[in-house]
Amino acid sequence: MCSDCFDDDDLTAPLRITEQLIAHARRIEEDLPGASVTDEAWAIFFGSKGGSIIWSDYERMARCREAALLVLSMRHEVPSVEEPPPQI
Repeated sequence: MCSDCFDDDDLTAPLRITEQLIAHARRIEEDLPGASVTDEAWAIFFGSKGGSIIWSDYERMARCREAALLVLSMRHEVPSVEEPPPQI
């Protein structure tokens, strides 16, 4: 494995997945060019379902999640670990 796999300096505190985060990420993804990610892949990505995701879909969803976190942080609405998990 490369040394990047062991670089933990950029890790942040655990993040609570909220309905708001999911909605923002999916809304951002809808505006991207190319084929949209399936509902099943989103469920797997956010942990409400088990399974595997193809790498290109994972990268697309990860970029959308990061963009959604940026939007929420600018609004001071980043989900904290103390919030209860959403019912998906």
